[in-house]
Parts: sequence; structure tokens; C-alpha cells
Amino acid sequence: MGIRIKVYDANEQLTPCRIVIRKSGNGPVEDNGNAGEIIYCSGEHDFEAVNGEYMIEVFKGKLYAPVRHTAAVHTGNVEFRVQLKPLVDTRKLGLYSFDAHSHVSRNENLVTGNLGWASTVMMAEDFNFFYAGSPYDHETHLEYLNKEYKSDAPYREQFASDIRQINQINQEGFIIDIGNEFVKCRYGHICLFNFVQKPPFSKYYDEAWDPWNDSNRQGDEPRYEISYPYEAVLAEKQEHSFAFSAHPTSWWWGMHDVFITNIASTLAFDLLTGAVDGMVIMGYGSDKKAYQDLWFEALRNGYFIPGVAETDVSFDAVPKQRFLQYKTYAFLEEFSMQALGAAMKNGRNIVSSGPILVMRVNGQLPGAVFSYESGEAFEIAIEAYSCYEASLSTVQLIVNGDIAAEYAVSDMQYDCTHRIEVKEDSFVIAKCYDFAGNVAITSPVYIRNQPFVNKGYLSDVNVHVRKAGKPAVGVYWLDDEPGRNAFEGKVLVQMNPVSSLHISVDGEVRTVKLFELDELQRIFKHLYLGDFNRDKRYQSGEVPADAFKIARVKEILNHVELNVEF
Repeated sequence: MGIRIKVYDANEQLTPCRIVIRKSGNGPVEDNGNAGEIIYCSGEHDFEAVNGEYMIEVFKGKLYAPVRHTAAVHTGNVEFRVQLKPLVDTRKLGLYSFDAHSHVSRNENLVTGNLGWASTVMMAEDFNFFYAGSPYDHETHLEYLNKEYKSDAPYREQFASDIRQINQINQEGFIIDIGNEFVKCRYGHICLFNFVQKPPFSKYYDEAWDPWNDSNRQGDEPRYEISYPYEAVLAEKQEHSFAFSAHPTSWWWGMHDVFITNIASTLAFDLLTGAVDGMVIMGYGSDKKAYQDLWFEALRNGYFIPGVAETDVSFDAVPKQRFLQYKTYAFLEEFSMQALGAAMKNGRNIVSSGPILVMRVNGQLPGAVFSYESGEAFEIAIEAYSCYEASLSTVQLIVNGDIAAEYAVSDMQYDCTHRIEVKEDSFVIAKCYDFAGNVAITSPVYIRNQPFVNKGYLSDVNVHVRKAGKPAVGVYWLDDEPGRNAFEGKVLVQMNPVSSLHISVDGEVRTVKLFELDELQRIFKHLYLGDFNRDKRYQSGEVPADAFKIARVKEILNHVELNVEF
């Protein structure tokens, strides 16, 4: 005996979904619990059954109305046909969802993590783009653990057949690609999508850090032996790539009260120099105040920063629902990875754990930039749409990080307009809540006359060069520039802080990296060593925004004075 379920979309096509089935009277199914069974499938699934009644629930993300059935099994097989209907047509709004932080295989003892299964899960949760994260299956996981790689071909090529098959089957609504969290080091974690990743995927993993940190930091801090985070991004970034800092304030206490960091300690440097394009503002929770406070701090300091959501989910087993709910939606004019990369770089997006939120300032979507006259008025229109879990409860308009207007709502859909007068450089964000605790946040619209500090930023650098105690004569150049510039006694140069300044005297070369400035390193260490929390006043995942020294990092880099001795 058994139960067959077929699930269709509005076009009468089988559609990926999540099915929850349990024997009547067993109670609700918890994440990966034992009260029932959670199945992800491509639209059709057969369950074995015994005599009795079963409760069946079918889901597709949070923007489709769930379907619930009771099935009585006595003799033979029972078949159900289900049609899922969207509550919100995100495509009509021009919105497409994606995730770019996951791990297909996380447990080396399980062989179930693979691109096909992970894609089924993500389609069932109504994602449109899925940038699958390393390790990409059990085999690549073992290659990493054993440090034995069978191929040096890019992972896109190694998994080309799987990627092509998945994308061909789902031509109109789903695209899978390779690569996301590729920097994992003491300074933080960075995700990148739309790039060509070659083995090993762990090239930018700080392997020396965890053993030292986990051993209660016996001895000196290990040398940093890999590329700095910004160097890794610049080495891998391509035209349509988008890089973002993951879980920026994440940390926790490990065994024996060891401080474990996932903090984006170099965020101020990476944003200022353009190494990263955005930062996570939602993940591990729908309304992460520490993430948002840090985001607002950077925005107040004149940065252009799209906000991103992350799942950080793994696919060895059925993923936990509370992680899969976090989505980034981008406004796209065409359904392509190139369009997605461009939209994210331009900040044309929202993040959500359920509701949909659209904000227009003078008719323009998030990412728009306006100049203004002091006292000039701007018209803001907000549309909010609930997910199936609950009706909307609150809609907020946020200006410069503060709530400028708040509307109490108790409906499935809401729209409003608001007028503001601008007297200073500002950013405008919309935010909404529902009664189930879900949140949606737009990236900003910017109203400012000053240029963004992280667009084309350059440091003024003055290096006094001496040899044997006397001013030296030589040449200098930046990065791999072929030309050489002569100097006498000192080097004066304007440079992006991610550039390397090479100084040569009598054939001997010294390289200056501004990232290594002592004060910058003290700021970074204060975060990743947990010194900001010596009195243990902050809980796991909490870091005060001022600990990142957003403004101070820029002050340090504005004018740099150095001495180099040969």
C-alpha cells in the first residue's frame, strides 16, 4: 500500500516542492524530526503506507499557498493531485530570488550531498538562482580532506554535465552555477558568485587558524600564509562577479570558552577599497539587529552598500527550514546570471524571510541615486505583500538608519506613500514585518550630493625611503605596472589601498601593502580575537558597530606616512 502525490503549478506542469506527511495524531513535524517525514521532490513522490489516516502538506517556499490533505489508507494505493498557486507573482514585479552561501557537502560521513539533490531543494523552496557552495559533492569533500585532487579543471567544467542537465530541465525559472563562500580565514569569510573557480576550492582557507584557536591559543598566533581577503577577491573577480561579506558579526563560544570568530573584521577596509560589493544583513535570523546596525553605520559614513541575505545551509540531509527562508530578490530586466550580477552591483534588490516589499523614491527602485537641493521633497511609495505564514503587521520607512514613519498593518497586502524633505545626504530604506516574525528589507535609495566614499577611493601615501641612514634614490611602481617612476628620498603616490607599492633601491625591492599598517591590524585583531568582548557583555553574534571603526579606517588610509629603510 502507498500514497502517490503529484504536484502541479498553474501551467499544469509538475513542480518541485516540499511534502510533509505524518500519521494522523502524531503531532507537527519539527525540522528533521521523527513525528513524520519531510520530502523534497521534483513534483511526484510515492510514500509507503500502512492502514490509517495521514496528514499531507505540500509547500513551495513561502509565497505559494500550502495545500493540506487528509488521506485514508485501507487497501491498495491512494493517489492525490495537487495544484500550487502563488500568492504573489514576483516575476510581474521583476523580482528573482537567489542564494550564494551554502555547502553542498558538509559531513564527510554522508554521501547524499550533490548538485542534483541540492537543486531540487532550492527549486522546491522557490529560488530562481542557486550558486552552489563547496564542497560540491562527497567526492570533492574527500579530495579536500585528503588534499588529493583528481583534476585541475575548473569546477564548472568538472560538473558541466550536471549543471547543463539541471538548467535544461528548468529553462524558464531556475539557474544553478558553481561557487560562493571561497574565502574562510581569521579576517572573515567572503562569498563570490559569477566567477570561475579552480581546484582547490580551499585555496583561500586559513588552515593554520582553527587548530591554534581551538587549542586555547597556545603559543604565538600562527603566521598568515595565504592571500589577504582583498587579494583573493581581486584575483578571482570577473566582469559580472559580485562579492559580499558573509555573517559579518557572527561568533560564538566553543569548548572550554574558546572564542570562535566568523566576524568580517576587515569589512571597513574591504568596502572602502571596493574589494567587496555588499554585505549580509539577513541570515541566522530574520531581523539581525547587529548586522543592520553595522550596515547603517557604513551607510551613514557615505558608502554604497547593497544588503544581502544568506542561507549558509548544507545539503547532506534535509536542510532545516529556518535557514532556507532567507532570500535575496533582485530586480531584473532579463533572467540571466549577468543581469543578476549587474543588478546586485547597482543595489537593485531586497532581502526577505517571507514577505515581498517594493519601494520607489520618485518612481525609482532601490539602488537609485538622486542629488538634491536643501529642503527638496521626495515622494516615497511602498508596496508590501505577505507570505502564507501570517498577515503583515508593520511597515517602516527608515531614513539614515532611523525610523521616519511607521504604519500598523493587519492585512495581506498594503501600500502607502510618504513625503520627506531632505536637508543632508541621506539613504532611504523600507522594512516590513508580519505577525509570524518574518521581515523584508529593501536596499537603499540614495539622496546625496557628495560622491560615495567607496567609489574610486584613493589613499595619499608618502613613503620616506632611506639607505644607510641617508635619503635613497630609486624607482617605484604599483602592482604589475610595466613603467618605473624615479624618486629621490621619498615616494609620493595616490593609490587604491588594495594596490601593492613596490620600491626598488640598488636592485633591492621592498613591497608596501597598506592592509598591513599596524593600526589597521590592531583594529582587525581586536575583532577576530574577541578583544571587544573581554568583559563578556555581548552575546554570541553581537558585535557593536563602532568596534569595526568604519570612520577611523578611512581616516588612517586618507593620508599614510611610512618609513622604509634599505
